[in-house]
Amino acid sequence: MVATSHSRFSLVNCVASLLVFPAFVVGLTSCSSQAPLPEPHTLDTSVPKYKNPFEPTTYAHFVAQPDYKKSYKVYRDEALIQRQPKKSQSIYVCLDDQRGQYVVDGLVAMDFPLSSGVKAFPTKIGDYKVIQKKEAHASNLYGKMYDAEGKCIDTDAEITDPVPEGGKFVGSPMPYWQRLTYAGLGLHVGKVKRKPVSHGCIRLTRDVAKTLYEQTTMGTRVKIRDEFLPVSEKQKRPSRKK
Repeated sequence: MVATSHSRFSLVNCVASLLVFPAFVVGLTSCSSQAPLPEPHTLDTSVPKYKNPFEPTTYAHFVAQPDYKKSYKVYRDEALIQRQPKKSQSIYVCLDDQRGQYVVDGLVAMDFPLSSGVKAFPTKIGDYKVIQKKEAHASNLYGKMYDAEGKCIDTDAEITDPVPEGGKFVGSPMPYWQRLTYAGLGLHVGKVKRKPVSHGCIRLTRDVAKTLYEQTTMGTRVKIRDEFLPVSEKQKRPSRKK
């Protein structure tokens, strides 16, 4: 059979399509198999001329800053914090970094400094839930001791300490209290340093404690761990700067 010009033209087009198609597939494969961006927590920020590899507006950029573990800075994504309705919300506490994260729908809405328990009163690792919320709360275990004249004689007193005649024990104020156990573990306002300083509770700055108190509900899950919470790929974006 003799091929007509029309059939020869169709054959050429068919061959050309077969040649182009593999290249197209290879292109798609190479795009989809790009290496994932690095975990910000594991970057060595001490190297000379370190450059943050993430876009400044991203949460990953916040974590990848050299002073992250020492800083008192707070990361806030107001849109996530105020999102309604929330499909899920939780609080994550990293004891090693002395920082916490408020997680909404799988993304970090707030990252903040905190202070956990000292070695003598360690904050216990575990999975907890908020079982009580009280905006104005005072400790029934720790506080200050006053003498009969109203003078403070002990700023780190315990309820079991002897009370001087005419004196009194006053529990430490713990605003925006969120109880995690009936043994006294909870989150509340307190002095925050970049190290453990409490009797076991999670101390927060006032603005952070207020936000968490207002946004969370009874039953909100709280995870306390030694290790950091990995940053979601959705909160990473490479820097455009070379």
